[in-house]
Amino acid sequence: MGASVYGDYAESRADRAAERTGQQDQTDAIGEGLSAIAYALLDVAAAIRENTEARQ
Repeated sequence: MGASVYGDYAESRADRAAERTGQQDQTDAIGEGLSAIAYALLDVAAAIRENTEARQ
């Protein structure tokens, strides 16, 4: 997967977390938020990997 795909996943998960309301959905919102962070980190890692490969 390219870096932009991970970014799209991160944005999607963040949007889903923002849509959650009420105490009942709090756990789901936290999970969606953590998922967004994980995909954002994968996006950063992919960009670093691509940059490193381009330099070699």
